Amino acid sequence: MSKEKALDIVLSEFLKLASVPRPSHHEERVSEYLYQWAKNHGLAVEKDSMNEIIIDKPASPGCENVPRVIFQAHMDMVCVCEKGITYDPMNDPIKVINDGVTLTAEGTSLGADDGIGVAMCLYLLQDNTLRHGPIRAVFTTNEEDGMDSMAIDPKYLEGNYLVNLDWETLGSLCNSCAGGDFFNYSHSAEWETPVPGSKTLSITFNNLLGGHSGVGINKGHANALVSIATLLSMLQQGGVSYRIASFSGGQAKNAIPAFGSAAIAIAADEETKAREIISVFRREFEEAFGNIEENMAFTAEITNVAPARVLTGEIGYGMVGLMTTVPNNVHTMSPFIDGLVESSANLGVVSVDDEMVRFTVFARSSVAYQATQIGVICAALASSFGFSFDSEGHVPGWSVNPNSKLTHITCDAYQHLTGTEMVVEPVHAGVECGAFAEKNPNLDMIAIGPTLLDVHTPKESCKIEDVKITTELLIEILERIAQ
Repeated sequence: MSKEKALDIVLSEFLKLASVPRPSHHEERVSEYLYQWAKNHGLAVEKDSMNEIIIDKPASPGCENVPRVIFQAHMDMVCVCEKGITYDPMNDPIKVINDGVTLTAEGTSLGADDGIGVAMCLYLLQDNTLRHGPIRAVFTTNEEDGMDSMAIDPKYLEGNYLVNLDWETLGSLCNSCAGGDFFNYSHSAEWETPVPGSKTLSITFNNLLGGHSGVGINKGHANALVSIATLLSMLQQGGVSYRIASFSGGQAKNAIPAFGSAAIAIAADEETKAREIISVFRREFEEAFGNIEENMAFTAEITNVAPARVLTGEIGYGMVGLMTTVPNNVHTMSPFIDGLVESSANLGVVSVDDEMVRFTVFARSSVAYQATQIGVICAALASSFGFSFDSEGHVPGWSVNPNSKLTHITCDAYQHLTGTEMVVEPVHAGVECGAFAEKNPNLDMIAIGPTLLDVHTPKESCKIEDVKITTELLIEILERIAQ
């Protein structure tokens, strides 16, 4: 094995990983896969109670006193697919397409977030030609939907340096991140029979851009769920009374919803008025998003068959009122760093079943006050509309370390490899370094990685050349520390 084969090894490991289903909350199989991988390579390995995997590789000869470097990536992925694609994330592999330039997947998310980070770690663990001090790889679970690493045992974070590989822009180095809170709204579902002679209005949004609710929150992408709720609110304000029969959409709490649907019952004599309001909504939506959501598909169809049951007006109107008034989109911009979102919120998923009406807002902030303010607003609105409210959990933030040696080493190495300067920047998203900073405040940490596009969507892609450069950068970081 040699460094010249590093890219081939990384891509090979990624393909193998793609064959192992690994949706968030269901990492048992991929955890066991990584555990056995370590055993097969003769490396010390532990599996904790959360199925997180910790693999240790001893220092190369003569480097035993070099500080330990921890490489970290998460093993779960956001599993989404294109409309019309049959895909079972619990059992189906990801079908990776490699055209020699870019990695994509056939009809689903690729899982390069963060499978490519895992694959790079596996390369570093197996290449015995590298010169380095002690290496530890930490593979965490449920990063995408709750961040299990907040409960990791601090003993696994004993080291001097930590390189997080859950970053999506080559040439950029993350040095701090925002924290976040999941706010859940719920109400028991109370059903009734629609008024005789009612018609059904079916509303759908498809093919919106969606995307990451942190780094993509300021890109102007439409939220399918908020858009549908806005139309329903316009109907109510325009004098069209309705009752909700169904409302669903979104695939992940931390993704901007790219699709959604609702069905409502309306009175037959209000059809004309409803169509007029829908026409106004369509025009205003296209004026706002037409140049952004170019592939958007919006439908609003009225049929003469009434739904079998509908939510009571109090619950339905309360649900729509909440969905249109909870914080969604950018809340504040940083007054200190141009272009940095300071705080935001995203309404990510909604569901209505036999028993419950539910939806979730994920709020992010790099400033404690703004996080508190969004939480106060969200709780007060729930009370106003008669919904139950709870906070599922707090994701910690990570502050800038002005004395980071690892940042300096990495920037110098990147300049040496590419001839260009690395950009050092914070991010408006949750990075597991926030959890690690709480466990070991002395860790010198960075987050880097190859360029990934359209993460958390079926269009997710990864540039192969960027994987090559990132892997070479990791090698040089290790060797510079060893010197």
